[in-house]
Amino acid sequence: MIYYLLRRLNLLISTLFILSIIAFSLGHLFPGDPVQNFSGLREFDYNQYTDLQEKYQLNQGYISQYFTYISHILQGDLGVSFNSKAPITKELAQVAPASLELSIYALLLALLIGIPLGFWAGMRHQKLSDYTLYSLSVVGNSIPIFWLGLMVILFFALTLNWLPMSGRINLLYEIPEVSGFILYDILKSDVSYKYLALQDALRHLILPTITLAMVPITLLLTTTRNTVIQIMQTSYIKAAQTKGLSVWQLAKRHVFRNTMLSVIPQIAMAFNVLMTSVMITEIIFSWPGVGSWLIEAIYQRDYPVIKAGLLVVSSFIVVIHVSIDVLHALTNPLYRR
Repeated sequence: MIYYLLRRLNLLISTLFILSIIAFSLGHLFPGDPVQNFSGLREFDYNQYTDLQEKYQLNQGYISQYFTYISHILQGDLGVSFNSKAPITKELAQVAPASLELSIYALLLALLIGIPLGFWAGMRHQKLSDYTLYSLSVVGNSIPIFWLGLMVILFFALTLNWLPMSGRINLLYEIPEVSGFILYDILKSDVSYKYLALQDALRHLILPTITLAMVPITLLLTTTRNTVIQIMQTSYIKAAQTKGLSVWQLAKRHVFRNTMLSVIPQIAMAFNVLMTSVMITEIIFSWPGVGSWLIEAIYQRDYPVIKAGLLVVSSFIVVIHVSIDVLHALTNPLYRR
């Protein structure tokens, strides 16, 4: 097990090292002066320019520049935004909770829907329910997320007028920001309209959460179904059937646990899909998260924000993926071997 953990740690460090090299290279590849791209400052006099060159070691070789860049990253210094003149770390801390909140709710919805439906379809293999659920998962996985988002807005927001089409909460409600997670902040607030604001925030969450969760639901449903079908064909399941166990007794005692051991790695894949799809979802529903922040930076050519945002988001995805992989190894001895 120690050897396995060392291999995963080596994978994590190597991947983060490559990502850091790419991010560092962008500071030189983007248009403009590297001093501007690394510091985020556009206007300075000669003395300030010299100080910034010295601060980021831009008057030295690339190796010295890289290690200086890494030291600033480890200290939380991601530079300054071209447009807002604010530290990128501060801006990222403001928008990251919105993306995490939406991704977590979508992942929970995918787990609560995809795994039970996949388990049911696998246990009912070659029955009408199996064919129906599998067909729906194929169709759901084939729908582009941007088209699905526009369709749910058109139907539920514009046609039926049941749900709001954009934002996190109605602008009439002023909620003091504590953590950046809107539901938690509402519950912790002392405003008189707390429960009205909570209801409004939940209504704003429904459409983007459903849209974002569609692809992970189909991924988990298909994976769970195929795993259950494979397990039901194994010799120890057939031996248990000869003892007179019913289908659901088999599912409870043998199938479910072995299925989950194979599904856990797919949760990491589902989370990766969420983190890449959340940017599109945020644009469609005007959700003020990392995706909207990065897209706006691209439109405005805010190179320090683009460089820092890509590094942080990709590093976060890699850390989550390796962590879930290690968790799978801890729970599944066969995977370690």
